[in-house]
Amino acid sequence: MSTPLPVPSTEVEERRRTPRRAVEAYISASSQTNFYTGWTDNISEGGVFIAMSPCPAVGELVHINVRVGQEPPVAAIGEVRWVRQDERGEATGCGVQFVMLQPRAAELLQGLLAVAGQAPLLVDT
Repeated sequence: MSTPLPVPSTEVEERRRTPRRAVEAYISASSQTNFYTGWTDNISEGGVFIAMSPCPAVGELVHINVRVGQEPPVAAIGEVRWVRQDERGEATGCGVQFVMLQPRAAELLQGLLAVAGQAPLLVDT
């Protein structure tokens, strides 16, 4: 397994301006204390929204693995930037900004985003 490379903060800021695409794929995330699973709701080169409950805390770093089709999982480290809550105040998902990506992850994400276009994409795992 290759070591993730840091993403410079200026690149992350630029990536946050890239379009998000509706993609539903299985995702797992782990922090120092918990393991989470869920589904992506949308994804961009700079981050991902993960529909899951419970959610890691804002500011927490999580190790993410996104499985896209038959490809090996895309691994990244991300920081939870915000948590979405329902009308009862319960977490329903969170926005995670990528801070470290495996060397091949950016290429895989770009390919996925190009295929997704504007239409929602369901990735069968």
